[in-house]
Amino acid sequence: MTDSQQPRTLRLLSWNLWYGGEKMHEGADRQAELLAAERPDVVCLQECWGDAAARLGRRLGLSVAQQDFDNAILSRWPVQLLSTDTAPYATAAVVWTPEAPVLVWSVHLEHTDYGPYRADELPRGAEAVFAQEGERLRDEQAEKILEVTAERLAELPEGTAVVVAGDFNVPSPQDWNGGMRPAAQWPATARMLEAGFVDAFRSVHPDPVLSPGLTWSQIHTLSDEPRDRIDFVFVNGFEVRAAEHLGGAADDHDALQDAGFREYGGTARHIPEHEENSFASDHLAVQVQLVQGQLVQGQLRLRS
Repeated sequence: MTDSQQPRTLRLLSWNLWYGGEKMHEGADRQAELLAAERPDVVCLQECWGDAAARLGRRLGLSVAQQDFDNAILSRWPVQLLSTDTAPYATAAVVWTPEAPVLVWSVHLEHTDYGPYRADELPRGAEAVFAQEGERLRDEQAEKILEVTAERLAELPEGTAVVVAGDFNVPSPQDWNGGMRPAAQWPATARMLEAGFVDAFRSVHPDPVLSPGLTWSQIHTLSDEPRDRIDFVFVNGFEVRAAEHLGGAADDHDALQDAGFREYGGTARHIPEHEENSFASDHLAVQVQLVQGQLVQGQLRLRS
């Protein structure tokens, strides 16, 4: 196999910037420093709050696709923004990698009626929990993303790979499986799995006990917020080679060991002492390595 035939590893990072970095001292600079150090090929950002993505793109020399104030996609390769009716909760773009186009989404689903607040009602009260307006909206948004994905794939070369990444504001049924947490088929994330997408982090770290992956929020104490995994990279058409979460570690007294976590920036001080944290967000970043050149034929179950 020649060098030109070797499969390429695509490094993708998804990160909620938390008000574009405004809640941290020198937050924008610290966010740029992290991205410069990690050097991802593609970045899916949430909570851009207008120009945060554009500023990061200029600083890092990356192309930017952004449809509304919230979500954006940055890329070291040319990127084509797709006009969709999914604003402000989702931005779609085609990233033109040297091997093949990739359809990429950055998403930030509805934040109200956060389900884990009613964890004590599960699983018996699942119908009432899932009937909340926020839960219903998240599911409708995920459904719309899948519908538009089917439409756009019909316009792209056969076998085009897809990434849907971002802050879903809801946990995963792969974590809420009756073990450490009650069994719960959270509608929006269950919909992604049922459509044939692979949860990149959980595919590499299948045990939610060894790798709980609590992406939100290290800067809250457990008495303030229930910590959970709500940031995801869902993929179809790639082999997932590696996946990790990175960011500030929670204080020792309320942190679980996590085989999928890499510390960046030291221990995260909790609100209201959070502004000097080196890791400038309230969400951990999700970083994955996807193998290009040997696309895995997925079985997407999408409606056009």
